[in-house]
Amino acid sequence: MEISRKSTLTTLCAVMIGLFFAVGCKKDDPKGPIEGTGDVDYPIDVLYEEYSLAASCQWANLAYDNKVIIINSYEELQQYVVCPNKSTAEIDFSKQTLLLANGTSSGGISEITVTSLQQNSPNEYTLELEILLDDSAVDEERWTIALIVEKVSEEGTVELKFTEYPIEIPFTEYFIHWDCSLGSWDSDGNYYPKYPCWQNLNHLYGGTNYVLGGRIDIINSYEELGYYLICPEDYPAIDFSKHTLVLASGITTSSPLSEIFDIAFLKNSAIQYTMKATFWQGFLDTGEYWWFAILIPKIEDGATIIFEKHNVS
Repeated sequence: MEISRKSTLTTLCAVMIGLFFAVGCKKDDPKGPIEGTGDVDYPIDVLYEEYSLAASCQWANLAYDNKVIIINSYEELQQYVVCPNKSTAEIDFSKQTLLLANGTSSGGISEITVTSLQQNSPNEYTLELEILLDDSAVDEERWTIALIVEKVSEEGTVELKFTEYPIEIPFTEYFIHWDCSLGSWDSDGNYYPKYPCWQNLNHLYGGTNYVLGGRIDIINSYEELGYYLICPEDYPAIDFSKHTLVLASGITTSSPLSEIFDIAFLKNSAIQYTMKATFWQGFLDTGEYWWFAILIPKIEDGATIIFEKHNVS
């Protein structure tokens, strides 16, 4: 029995020493992580440089089908370029790839912006664009965007996503009584209006924000709404988890103001909007206060709204 106990201990020690060295060798393995084991945290933002053709050159043989062509050599590039002098800007195709996005818009184009280029896996990429359309009567316009990036494999694919702006945003008017003077005073000198009405519109009451064109206030909570309203009773309910109240106000350049009409609310980009309105006003050389409010779907924090006021008489 004594011999058997020693034999067992000896064997156990040998196994433990073997495990120790095996684990130690793996920890210090100079080869590092095995390729393709998922050590990369996707998606990854991809750096890029915009590529432009010389003035004498132009793109050719494109389908304008809202897709991205991956170009990995000068031979491939020449299939899509027509240049009288046969020269194009230098690209190091041993280290770089040219991504050539091309498509067709639903109207005339004012601007195209690259908002994101990401690598989602070793061979999958996504390119996102914003296309700002203009007010021209053009039905459609072909466009191209070329980007130089680090080398993409021949098996790589690039998904193209784009949004055309402006997008017309639906809204409903938010009615509050126009006249804050209808009310009464109590014996302590407190004023009680008959209807809910706007307050703290500084440019309407001699403050510093005197605005001829118009001012926009973005209201996203009841606390913010309470700053702008005098309310003897509950005002129309708003679900601020889903909606934003946009309050427009200002002073006309002439009077009388007969009507505010053709109100439109447009989304120009991810965080920029435009509100438009037409004012029917008279010829008297005196200004007149005005204000109105609309409810729109909840907009992003940090969003800005441009106000475009058009006058007719």
